[in-house]
Amino acid sequence: MPGKALHIGAGIGLAILAWLLPRRVARARWRSLPALALDALPVALLWGLLLVATARPLFAGFAVLALIGGLALADRVKRDTLREPVVFSDMAELPYLFTHPHLYLPFAGTGMVVGGAVLALAVALLMLLLERALWSLSPLPIAGAVAFVWAAGWMLAHEPGLGAAAALLRRLGPSGDPLADSARLGPIASLFVYGIIARQERAVRRARVAAPAVLPPRLERGAPVVLVQCESFFDARRLAPRLFSGLLPGFAACCADRATFGRLDVAGWGANTMRAEFAALTGIADDDLGYDRFNPYHAFARAVVASLAWRLRAAGYRTVCLHPFDRWFYRRDRVLPALGFERFLGRESLGGARRPPYCPDPELARHVLRLLDAEGPRLFLFAITMGNHGPWSRPAAPPDPELARLLDADGLPQGGELLCYLDGLRGSDAMLQILLEGFKERGLDGLLVFYGDHQPSLPRAFAHFGLADGASDYVLWQNGEAQSRRLDLPAHRLPDLILEALRARTPIAAQAAGASG
Repeated sequence: MPGKALHIGAGIGLAILAWLLPRRVARARWRSLPALALDALPVALLWGLLLVATARPLFAGFAVLALIGGLALADRVKRDTLREPVVFSDMAELPYLFTHPHLYLPFAGTGMVVGGAVLALAVALLMLLLERALWSLSPLPIAGAVAFVWAAGWMLAHEPGLGAAAALLRRLGPSGDPLADSARLGPIASLFVYGIIARQERAVRRARVAAPAVLPPRLERGAPVVLVQCESFFDARRLAPRLFSGLLPGFAACCADRATFGRLDVAGWGANTMRAEFAALTGIADDDLGYDRFNPYHAFARAVVASLAWRLRAAGYRTVCLHPFDRWFYRRDRVLPALGFERFLGRESLGGARRPPYCPDPELARHVLRLLDAEGPRLFLFAITMGNHGPWSRPAAPPDPELARLLDADGLPQGGELLCYLDGLRGSDAMLQILLEGFKERGLDGLLVFYGDHQPSLPRAFAHFGLADGASDYVLWQNGEAQSRRLDLPAHRLPDLILEALRARTPIAAQAAGASG
């Protein structure tokens, strides 16, 4: 009996160690007993379920240690590279670790992640084979454990259990700041608090923005609208104005040519494209999304949501999205139709690759112009670039010699990656130039809007230059505007800005008819 107790105690010790790892990363405090209980409960349940299923305490403890240790590693890497902890909606991106590992693993170290996973799996299998079971296994306890998990999950996913759980978790006083809440409540507890409250609020929040309150009038004539979300674009001249003054000639010329331009306040830094994308397409502020703001595409936008595309469709526009990448990444294949897009052309139509090098931004600009020629003026076209996606440590063609001379990459933290990023930024700038020239050559009396989804994840390089501002940049160009103006905006104000500019340029059909009568 003492030996059996010691055996179980060792397994419990491994589970406790697993629980402590993410708490250490989060610098979690120990002041609230209810928060501590909630933070520990999932780890205890996982260990208990594995113990029931295998009768092997050490195996159960090691398996929990490996799984929760992986969570702690992901949390640390995300804090270092994206300035925020793991949140509940990040679980939706877990499959992409296997389908698109090049987008994730390099930030943590591919060799370390793959090697660690293989080693953990090997040790777990060895323990499963060598550790003696403490009792004879029976299908009845295993079936009971499975039934318990299913029943608990069903209750937390449906009313009245969902509402009761959300009300109880609100009593913990989450602030909505993931860094603060992971430290005060615990990193595991905060995942459950955010996830359950978000699910409980989702239907009500979604109903508020399901359709426009007032449909726009039909415009008398078409004026094409091209909206480009450019990967990791921002005015990098802000890093070192003297050093990089000539870095973005296309962007500078567009801003000076009768345009509205400025900083764009986006909700993510270094990644989380879908946050800026959703805001720029819908005009919905983060406060209206609750905890779904961390990834609106995870669940919130799987149903119809009011958007710029729906408004322009109501005004007689065709709506098309171009993205030279996998259509189902971020589940855009489901989300974009819900946001009002009639056609969504991915890499199967545009070309491009799943791995670097991706479709170059200038090539995507030519796709845009060809579609404008084919579809005519009453078109809303949303283009999502991929050309300058990180990480930027991959081998690349020799950068522009002039750029290499400007930047002493060898003496700069992340200097090689920054050089690679800036070289890609030149391609993004060339895309804007091609589009601007294409609009002018065709005499298109429409709108060209170009914005960055977020700044690149180069924390050490940016710290070297002292850049703490997380905003990206945008420009809205329209032919015939009297003069340029600077107007800094949050991303969710872009749709209103576009509609205001469009109404100012294009008479309303009913008004025109009334005037002629």
